[in-house]
Amino acid sequence: MSEPAHPAPSRAERPQPIPLRQHRAAAPLPVLVTVFLCGGVLLGVEMAASRVLAPYFGNSLFVWAAIIGVILGGLAAGYWLGGALADRFPSALTLAAVIGAGAAAVLAIPLLDRVVIEAVLEWDPGARLDPVVCTAILFLPMAVLLSAVGPIAVRLQVDALQRVGRTAGRTFSVSTAGSIVGTFATAFWLIPEFGVEQLFVLGAAALFATAALVAFAGRLHALVALGCALSVAASLYAMSLGSQHIEPLTAASAQNWSPLFRTRGYGYLDAKDPHAGVTAKDLEVRFAEDTRYHRLAVVDDADTRYLRFDNSLQSAMYLDEPYRTRYRYTDFFHLGIAYNPDAQNVLFVGLGAGSSEKRMLRDFQRLRLQAVELDPVVVDVAYRYFGLPRDPRLQVEVGDGRRFLAGDDRRWDVIVIDAFFADSIPAHLVTQEFLALVRSRLAPGGVVVTNAIGALAGPGSRLFRSIYKTYRTSFPSVLVHPAILSRDAGDEQYRNLILVATEKATPGRQQLVDRWEALRRGNPSVPDLRKPILDRRDGVIPTDDVPVLTDDYAPTDALLLLFQ
Repeated sequence: MSEPAHPAPSRAERPQPIPLRQHRAAAPLPVLVTVFLCGGVLLGVEMAASRVLAPYFGNSLFVWAAIIGVILGGLAAGYWLGGALADRFPSALTLAAVIGAGAAAVLAIPLLDRVVIEAVLEWDPGARLDPVVCTAILFLPMAVLLSAVGPIAVRLQVDALQRVGRTAGRTFSVSTAGSIVGTFATAFWLIPEFGVEQLFVLGAAALFATAALVAFAGRLHALVALGCALSVAASLYAMSLGSQHIEPLTAASAQNWSPLFRTRGYGYLDAKDPHAGVTAKDLEVRFAEDTRYHRLAVVDDADTRYLRFDNSLQSAMYLDEPYRTRYRYTDFFHLGIAYNPDAQNVLFVGLGAGSSEKRMLRDFQRLRLQAVELDPVVVDVAYRYFGLPRDPRLQVEVGDGRRFLAGDDRRWDVIVIDAFFADSIPAHLVTQEFLALVRSRLAPGGVVVTNAIGALAGPGSRLFRSIYKTYRTSFPSVLVHPAILSRDAGDEQYRNLILVATEKATPGRQQLVDRWEALRRGNPSVPDLRKPILDRRDGVIPTDDVPVLTDDYAPTDALLLLFQ
């Protein structure tokens, strides 16, 4: 006998959603659009933060650690704050007010950044703390406020506990999607197209408009008008700035405050005197642009034009003598011709201002040069501001040096690698695999000349000695020519170190001097390399405590920043 069917429960008997504190649940679409936009602006500002700090502190791991750590701290505090506000004041007014405050915090960044950074540098709490404190003052308020949007948005969308998990997951998923879009858009498009100051103001305008959207959904008509007015005003201000706004250098921004340099006891490395600081007196910015890779500037003083990446000088040219050597190490690339006097084809990986290329082009009429430069703006600047000649014997290609070598099977008599800068190096250009590729592209008797930055001994030598060890595994002959200046102090001095690597036996120092002097007698414009040749270090450099660099393991930043 079958069991009697149980009657279906009536609606009154069914489990009902457990209500939250009474409020009108917001429509999901406007709220989701809001969290998407706030997430996008938050991560876009984080990406652009490096360009605010770079002119003072560079782009080292110290700076990125400061940015990421401060923003994560802001997220933690903001989630807590947003949860507390959501439970106590669950309304569209709260959400609109928090977004408006976040917009004001973003707008304050370009208005206060220079004042804040220079005040912190005057206080100077320490080489590592300087960028942390600057980042916290400028970017922490924005991070706290914009991350508080998520919990408030979740609270406004739900009126029953059974739907909290689904709503929270959906909200934070959309917010994260906005962060992804903001990251890519800022890095790939917005920074190259707009100046950083203009970018922040446009971000604030977008947030004011977002606050107006929330107010409209909540029928807060006065706030709609206020948000729209502020958005329009910020947009007009951004337009008045123009893209790539050029600002003068101040005494603080002309200095190198990089923690990397300061922990080694250096300030700004001036070409005239490597131990003297450079002030902003008589410096004039001729050109400035935030490229995909640097905050680039062309700066003049009374007699010299400098190419500046972030906070360091890369190249320089005397204004009245464009071919005269301004930075001594640039002459060292001619060592490739000294070691291979029959060279005809030279490849430069890295262009900079083209100082070495144009000098070599003039000094040796038989040479044909090819340069590969990653940043197209650098190429334009070299032609426009540094007199790089448009000569059929010099071809310049925009691209990555390693990819160029992999895709072009030509053989070169000399390969010059000069793609490093003060706070960082492209790790993929110092590994065993890269050097195997370089060696395969050398003509018989070919020479590799590489510019590295570091010390021969002491706590600042680990990266250079690791590069040297890697070269020793790839070439039978590896020699070091340190760029020793008049006031340098010993092997622990941080300086340009020129590596020369080749498959063939190398001449002794005096033999090399005699060869170069004979060449100079027929061509007086060729630089005098007698001292750099005689300064060559022929002894093997100790490398037992440093690794060989490979594509799988190339801790270049750690080696650069690690002090023992």
